[in-house]
Amino acid sequence: MARTIAEIYNAMATTKADMQELHDWVVDPQNPSYVMDNADQLLADLRSTSKVAIWRLFLYVFAVGSWTVETLFDKLIASVGAIMNAKRPHTLRWYAEESKKYQYGHELVWADSQYSYAVYDPDARIIKYAAAQEFNGKIILKVAKETAGIKAALITEEKDAFVAFWNAWRDAGTKLEIVSLPADQLKVNIRIIRDRMVLNSNNSLLRDNSVFPITDAIASFGNALEFDGILRLSKLVDAIQAAEGVVDVKLEKAWHKKAGGTYAEVDMFVNSYAGHFEIDLATSTFEYIDKTVVNVEE
Repeated sequence: MARTIAEIYNAMATTKADMQELHDWVVDPQNPSYVMDNADQLLADLRSTSKVAIWRLFLYVFAVGSWTVETLFDKLIASVGAIMNAKRPHTLRWYAEESKKYQYGHELVWADSQYSYAVYDPDARIIKYAAAQEFNGKIILKVAKETAGIKAALITEEKDAFVAFWNAWRDAGTKLEIVSLPADQLKVNIRIIRDRMVLNSNNSLLRDNSVFPITDAIASFGNALEFDGILRLSKLVDAIQAAEGVVDVKLEKAWHKKAGGTYAEVDMFVNSYAGHFEIDLATSTFEYIDKTVVNVEE
């Protein structure tokens, strides 16, 4: 970042003051023997009726010249940086980030050798989640929007427009597949020991029947998963175990399916087709065992 003219002048004045051979060339209205010159003193002297030493004017001219060069370098760095950002290689992360900039219902305009939007409309940026990976010579781009705080697939009209966007925006010759599906389903069989001094028979808190810690923990676990991340069954168990009123958890079995598919058993972890998961509470089995007596040895 360019220094101010005063900062440059003061730096040169400091250097001059450290040079023994120049100690006879000093400025001090109060004490002619020695004083530290600076930009403020110069400006004060310029406004006075006394003459200013010619070497001080030389310093000031050099300070202005240095400031001009530093300012030009700042502009050059910013310009080069902008060019590099515009011309950077289109990595998988680039495809994901550009997807989030897509504006539904807006026309792409060709300007400055690239496509862009004439108007910035953040409300039209419907892609909230995006991830890209390369598979069999093509890029698989998974995307989702958000509805009431929940990840959701694009509707047909939205996806068709998004595909058209990438047909114009992608690199020539790049094979690109857009995936936007409802959440993958996870069905589980789980046994839970619950503390009946904390939870009632329908798993709400005894002190607040509107709060369901186990259900909330399962929902939060699904929403917090990284988009296009791996679902690990051990992490699901940990999330339920941390819920208030839960004493112990054992996951007996788990099955997974993509939208429109059939369930297949999961061992320890599973990747998603849609990029996000949802626990199928309707077909899952939860067996609850009540703990009603405190064991002093625990």
